[in-house]
Amino acid sequence: MKSKHSQEKIWHLVTVTIAPTVEETVSAMLFDLGANGLITLEENESSLRLGAYFDQSTKAETLAREIEGECGRAGILPFLLSLELADIADQDWMQKWKEGFEPINIGERLMVAPSWKLPADAANRAVIQIDPGMAFGTGTHETTRLCLEALEARWTGGSLIDVGTGTGILAIAAALLSTQARIVAIDIDPLAVAVASENCAINNVEQRIEVRQGQPSDFAGLQFDMVVANLTAEVIIALMDDLTRCVKPAGLMILSGILTTLRGDVERAIEAAGLTISERKAAGEWSMLVARSEAT
Repeated sequence: MKSKHSQEKIWHLVTVTIAPTVEETVSAMLFDLGANGLITLEENESSLRLGAYFDQSTKAETLAREIEGECGRAGILPFLLSLELADIADQDWMQKWKEGFEPINIGERLMVAPSWKLPADAANRAVIQIDPGMAFGTGTHETTRLCLEALEARWTGGSLIDVGTGTGILAIAAALLSTQARIVAIDIDPLAVAVASENCAINNVEQRIEVRQGQPSDFAGLQFDMVVANLTAEVIIALMDDLTRCVKPAGLMILSGILTTLRGDVERAIEAAGLTISERKAAGEWSMLVARSEAT
């Protein structure tokens, strides 16, 4: 990406090595501090390296102090194993996204593939082409895979809203799995809205998915057959009333991005909202829940 002065935009790259158990907390914290995007650089059983990209308008040293301070206030500073600072150009950001992103099969009918590396033979699968840019959702993370598997098993068409759409991957999957559907994809991040719109165009479903910046409260009462929200446990609980008001009687809600240690809190919020949990599924340390609203 070039500026009007033909100089590449430079980003601050903050690399944190953390214990996997605090991934959700640290990811949310980095976004709260102004991160434009996150990327998983390395992961194993004992540690996780996350790269967070910040606009150069914020001083890198200030970011480092703020991250350490927020970790201290959250009581997780011992789980912050290291913190590194670097500057990186736009093209290098995109290259890091592309490294190691290979086509993957999900469920029985789906395949997620980078837009720049399409498979020669998709084996009769619906191929979701994704260019992640600076938004979440390539299908490689457990939370996204759990959602895609649930969509494949339960989505039969009708109307669907994807809350926190990120790259648009879940909305695009729904459009490919059912050509006769009304699909809305929303995100509060304008950058994610732009990325999701581009991915819809790449997959030739831009005419069937309405991508908008907004909150589920903007659509409360419109009653979709399915509500999908791959967020975090805390955000899902905070939005539960609005999410519930978006789903039709006897409609389904697919909720993911939930650390298994926090699943009980989400389940209680679901039950308090008058929904019934019909499926629980876990992958690694993450859980996905399917809930059904009461029929009238």
